[in-house]
Amino acid sequence: MSGPSSLASSSFDGYNAEIQGAALKATRAALGLPADVPFHRTVHPDFAQELDQCSARVLSITNKLLSLASTSTSSSSGKGKGRLESQDDVVDHFHSFVVDVMDQLLERADIGLDDFLGHSKAPAIAVNAPQAITQKPKKSNVLPGRLDPSIQHAAHLAKPQLAFKRKVENTSGVPWLPTLRHKYNAKVPLGYNFQEANENVSGESSSSLHPYRYEIKHISYPSRMFTSTPPISPRSFDETPFTWVATPAQFTTMLEQLRGAREIAVDLEYHNYRTFGGFVCLMQLSTRDADFVVDTLALRDELEELNEVLTNPEVVKVFHGAESDIVWLQQDFNLYVVNLFDTYHASKVLDFPRHGLAALLEMYCDFTADKRYQLADWRIRPLPEEMLQYARSDTHFLLFIYDNLRNALLDRAQSRAQSRAQSPSSSAATPTPENTFPPALALVREVLSRSEETALRVYEKEVYDADSGSGPGGWDTLARKWNKAALMASASDRESAAVNVQREVYRTVHAWRDRIAREEDESTRFVLPNHYLFSLAERTPADMASLLSVFHPPPPVIRRRAKELLDAIRETAKRVLGTSSAAEKRPDPPSAGVEVAMPGDSKEMVAGEMPKASSARSGGTVSQTLWSTNAGGISASSSALFGSSLQRSAIERPLAQSIVAARSSLLGATRAVNNTSDARAKFVETAARIHRALVIAPAVPNIAEVKAEGAGKEAGGEEGVLKTDVEMAFVPARERGRAAPVPVEDTIVVVGQAKAKKRKRAVDKEEGAGRAAEERAGDGEGEAAQAEAFDYGTVSNILDEGSDHEATDLRSGKKKRKDAGGTFYGNFPAPPKAHSEVKRGNQSRTFR
Repeated sequence: MSGPSSLASSSFDGYNAEIQGAALKATRAALGLPADVPFHRTVHPDFAQELDQCSARVLSITNKLLSLASTSTSSSSGKGKGRLESQDDVVDHFHSFVVDVMDQLLERADIGLDDFLGHSKAPAIAVNAPQAITQKPKKSNVLPGRLDPSIQHAAHLAKPQLAFKRKVENTSGVPWLPTLRHKYNAKVPLGYNFQEANENVSGESSSSLHPYRYEIKHISYPSRMFTSTPPISPRSFDETPFTWVATPAQFTTMLEQLRGAREIAVDLEYHNYRTFGGFVCLMQLSTRDADFVVDTLALRDELEELNEVLTNPEVVKVFHGAESDIVWLQQDFNLYVVNLFDTYHASKVLDFPRHGLAALLEMYCDFTADKRYQLADWRIRPLPEEMLQYARSDTHFLLFIYDNLRNALLDRAQSRAQSRAQSPSSSAATPTPENTFPPALALVREVLSRSEETALRVYEKEVYDADSGSGPGGWDTLARKWNKAALMASASDRESAAVNVQREVYRTVHAWRDRIAREEDESTRFVLPNHYLFSLAERTPADMASLLSVFHPPPPVIRRRAKELLDAIRETAKRVLGTSSAAEKRPDPPSAGVEVAMPGDSKEMVAGEMPKASSARSGGTVSQTLWSTNAGGISASSSALFGSSLQRSAIERPLAQSIVAARSSLLGATRAVNNTSDARAKFVETAARIHRALVIAPAVPNIAEVKAEGAGKEAGGEEGVLKTDVEMAFVPARERGRAAPVPVEDTIVVVGQAKAKKRKRAVDKEEGAGRAAEERAGDGEGEAAQAEAFDYGTVSNILDEGSDHEATDLRSGKKKRKDAGGTFYGNFPAPPKAHSEVKRGNQSRTFR
């Protein structure tokens, strides 16, 4: 296709036809794609990569066209200025971004043609004067206080670490070593291993890898750091020069200005979500006169030259919370800091209630920073203006805060020294410190001492410990953080099979996640978030459908490597379940004192086997492999069951020695005494075989005739001895006879009364008066008189008569039915109402 530079009016028709042909070809190719594109993306990684590249190219061309269309006229109403970032934007905003822009272009073309041909003329009198168009701010769907997801996690960005000259090494177990090319401001040569006299170091420690360890330990601080001076107020953002450093020439200019500074404020912006080890994306530096923001992604290899300034002991480097910054500078740029002043340590020494940088900015500068951008994706290029201002504010006010903190430390130390001097008793009781600096400088020296320890930190690569799970990224550390007691390393192995499977699956998935994150240079949170890790352990998936149902939606890495994860989970579950089933197949030996009843045992078999037992005792060949309990202290000389064959010597011996046969039809010949393990194993195997063959079958019992009590005593001889020829048979419940009922006097049971009231019958007055007289006469005769028998035949039946429970209630004033005769349940009052009965319903008496 010919370029636009060679386009002319004569060749426009051919160019237009060529564009339409290319668009038609692209449309046909798009229609040829399968309907289930996500499935093919999962199966074919190459196809997914090519599709992503093509989509990115199409989005780039579309955004360029939209940008040209939006800038083609100055009277645009604001439409068409958006960008298509992903497939969702194309689906959701295609009409507003593309269709509306095309309509505006065509409309402006029509207007231009009408003006050129003279078809449109301006009105002679302007009815309404043109008003300035004010663009309304675009409504955002982001909740207040939250960061836009496109800024927090820019998923469309390519990985910048792929373009690094020094490739990323994430292999576990490979140590990191500094690769410093030149040592600026050196007091000892590069490679000198300095150790203090009081240190007892066995082997090479991590601190010995610090090339500036000697310089930090033997630093001479400038005297101005111990003098109270008025703080220098910073200028506003508009008045302070600002430079975005992204080229080697700009970096050289910045370095020249830093060489003449006496104090430098430094801060870093880090990214660790789309990378395993993390890397620095931005470096902010501020002097008293200028602010710099360095693009560390573009100048990654040139930044080592900053050691000339950062290791100069005459230049104060001011950080806030430099614990991580010191390590990140070593990891990415081989940068080290000498003469560090950490404002975080100063706020701790001064006992401030809050120690964050935001609190110090509000306290000293009356400035409120937008800390939402602390979690932003700093790989975005170009940086939005809001993020750039936030990054600049981190160091713009830091030197002013340093001045105030230094003065506060000196003032408080001076006041403490004066108070001690005025009270001799307290000063005498306080031990004299070993240092030689005056007490007025004690607090500043304390902050510098803590800052030295921070500057001596050394970067160490994270090592994955699969056995113990220790370390910041270990499985045991994560389980303790989430309070998962069953998954910790200290959990007992004697749990149920389900708990053991959960623990092993958790460790397997955790190790798989670490390995994949190192291979693809992604964070473990991006590969598999922590809550999904515990969900897979607690609900172990058995197939692909159950695995994918855990995620909402599945992470990108899981979509591509779901089969690999499922195979690892299955292998772990099979291994754990196989081990536990093998352990369950080994039965435990029966405990002592437990008798096993076998079907078919009878008194004839016992009587036939007992002579063999007595002969075994006389022979002296004894086996102790079956029972090892001793006989009790209480024994009898004769037994109705075994007779008088038990001797005293046999009773005193162990029970296993007194009742053991020389040969058994079940186990064969007895083994020797010392071969206990073999006999025990044979016994366990035989007992298990017998237990599997047990069948419970009903049998007709032989009911022995029970003799009279006197006859039993005469035939039995001694009283209280159970005879062996009497057997108490088991009688089923349905065949047992019931005991004769004990005659009980007839009584009247009152049912349905809520209270114990005196019964009243609806009888005539004459009958009632007669009965009352009889009752009074009966009471005079005494309690010995018996009540007359109640004749139930004289009582009216409820089925023959109606109910009179609807009589008129005079007290309540409600009218009830009067024509109903008879009583309800004879002379008893009405039964209690059910709990489910409606109390106020059915007033029309429709239902009865």
